[in-house]
Amino acid sequence: MHAAARRSARSWGAAAAAASLSLALALSAAPAAVAAPSDYPTWQDVQNAKKNQTAKQAEIATITGLVQNLQKQADAAQRNAQTTAELYSIAQLNLDAASRKAARLTDQRNEAKSKAAASARRAGAIIAQLARTGGGDVTLGLVAASPRDTDQLLARLGSMNRLSAASQAILEKAQFDKNAAAALAKQATVAKNKRSALATDAQQAADTARKAADAADAQVASIQAKQQVMFSQLASLKGTTATLEAGYQTRLAVEAAEAAQKVPTGGGSGGGNAGVDPDPGPPSPGAVGTAIAYAERQLGKPYALGGAGPTYWDCSGLTMMSYRAAGVNIGPHGSTSQYNTMRSSAVSCHAARASSRATCSSMPTAGARAPRSSTTSRWRSTARR
Repeated sequence: MHAAARRSARSWGAAAAAASLSLALALSAAPAAVAAPSDYPTWQDVQNAKKNQTAKQAEIATITGLVQNLQKQADAAQRNAQTTAELYSIAQLNLDAASRKAARLTDQRNEAKSKAAASARRAGAIIAQLARTGGGDVTLGLVAASPRDTDQLLARLGSMNRLSAASQAILEKAQFDKNAAAALAKQATVAKNKRSALATDAQQAADTARKAADAADAQVASIQAKQQVMFSQLASLKGTTATLEAGYQTRLAVEAAEAAQKVPTGGGSGGGNAGVDPDPGPPSPGAVGTAIAYAERQLGKPYALGGAGPTYWDCSGLTMMSYRAAGVNIGPHGSTSQYNTMRSSAVSCHAARASSRATCSSMPTAGARAPRSSTTSRWRSTARR
């Protein structure tokens, strides 16, 4: 049976992230003694194919197709891992916002509580004075001191003709401060509960992303092992080296990815980004150059989900800090947030240019070369509780 017929492509799961084909550049040529993966060409298949030019070309095409198929599976796995990582980033941003709100409301509640206590002391002095000067059962009401009794007491005191305007104002402020403190206490409790729920969501998202990262390490190792053997087989068939074959396949993969990312120009009334400047003009060379230079200085540092330097980085953390070094705010940590921030900026600049011919040259545009990182995936981040 022909070797190609024995090689039905196995379905390699795309449930975890895989490194890009550029990782293969570091692979050295595998010796002929290295065994081929199951269901892939064996070294005997390669030797047999070399005896006949037609068979050799067919074997080269088969192995090349298998290498490219592995890369497609790795790319799909990487997209899945990036999705889980972005969901974690969004959950973490929501948690951070909720934490800030809960802290702010707690501070406001404590301040209102102190203010209400001070107002109550001033009102108490008036109540004591009224009791000494014939305020009837005021003292009895004061001793009861329950919230309901206090409300009723303050209402009664407010209607007493003997109160001066100043005393009336003090009592009214005591009631207002008491109500404000109670309202803020409720808001702080709601915010605290929401923050707890979001903390749970963020932790779940972190766990999912961590599992994807762990699975990615295993799949990267598996794919690298298969590619290493196949690059060596291609080198043997073509009289080159495994490193050269890896580099060639990397270039093909990069070209395919760039072609897939090109936005179609299609006409018609449908599609397009309404309100976005179709001709944003060139980006600021200084800002983009500074961002790229900053990003390039981080080459070789490890990847960590949620990393924003200086030791570990993830994609949106690197772009955020790179452009920040150039004095450009592209949004908070997270590609979704950065996209929304920059799209909003593009719309604003378009409106400004339309009305006053102002320019937005300091803002990075779609035409600018964005900083990129190529690092080994390692999970080092958990949701901040």
